[in-house]
Amino acid sequence: MSWTLPDRGTLLALAEDGALTSQQLERAADVAPLVPTRDEWLAGADHVLAIAGAILLAAGLIFFFAYNWDDLHRFAKLGLALAALAACTGTALTAPPFATVWRAALLAASLATGALLALIGQTYQTGADIWELFVAWAALMTPFVLLARSSASWLQWLVVANAGLLRYLSESWWARFVGALGEAESLFAIAAFNGAVLLAFEFAGSVLLATPRRHIHRVAGFGVLVPLALGACLAWWEADFHAVGLAFAAVAAAFAYAYLTYRRDVPMLAQTAFATIAVATAALIRVLPHSADFVTINIVAVFVIASTGLAGVWLTRLHREGHRP
Repeated sequence: MSWTLPDRGTLLALAEDGALTSQQLERAADVAPLVPTRDEWLAGADHVLAIAGAILLAAGLIFFFAYNWDDLHRFAKLGLALAALAACTGTALTAPPFATVWRAALLAASLATGALLALIGQTYQTGADIWELFVAWAALMTPFVLLARSSASWLQWLVVANAGLLRYLSESWWARFVGALGEAESLFAIAAFNGAVLLAFEFAGSVLLATPRRHIHRVAGFGVLVPLALGACLAWWEADFHAVGLAFAAVAAAFAYAYLTYRRDVPMLAQTAFATIAVATAALIRVLPHSADFVTINIVAVFVIASTGLAGVWLTRLHREGHRP
């Protein structure tokens, strides 16, 4: 029977998942060096520069339209936007699947799709609300994202989808996106959407992503914890947010259990810990005298410093252990 040595990426992925202890990873480093080689550094730089180039080209197209808006005929604007989208999709079709150029072209196609939708809405004044633009953008870019299977494309999709959801839930005109943060039902909706995304990537990440990276998981987890933590902080003053406070306690406990027991993920645990500290700080402010005197302010400051310091020590120890308890 022949054995194949795992590469550096596989070893690091196993360590990140908690399958290897720090001692085992050190021993494995003697067989398969963990320091990136020159070719790997060049490949990484090539990937970063290609993605940055795609974003800058899309941004350049948008700024070109903004600067020359009055000088261009509407058909010229649409023609340029469609040509940019066609160029991106054509580049992806001619590039090797999952290569750097493939993913950069699909990312640029996703950005060009949003620019085209905004251009149509601005040119013909369709009367659609801005949330419809973001929802349509997220829907139309989904095929590109599924083809790319990259964290960058999924992150863009998640940001656009959340922007559409926030705008839909924000009723006031002046608070175009943050108005949703003042309603308990809206906070539940935002957390539920991001929770669904998180579960999808936890259970089908190997299908949705070409490489075992957990960036999108952590961003989705952030989207779950932040609205619930905000509602939990408000719950100390407003009875309408009590249900959100209870939901935050349940979700924080579930996150702590899942990412300690089943999959060691220190960034997810860090988000959970610091969100809990924020809620506990709000509770402390609520029970202390309302006058902002020297003693009250220093009690809160000492609590925040001590709790974050303890959380930092705990998270550092978990990172160094590198294995499940």
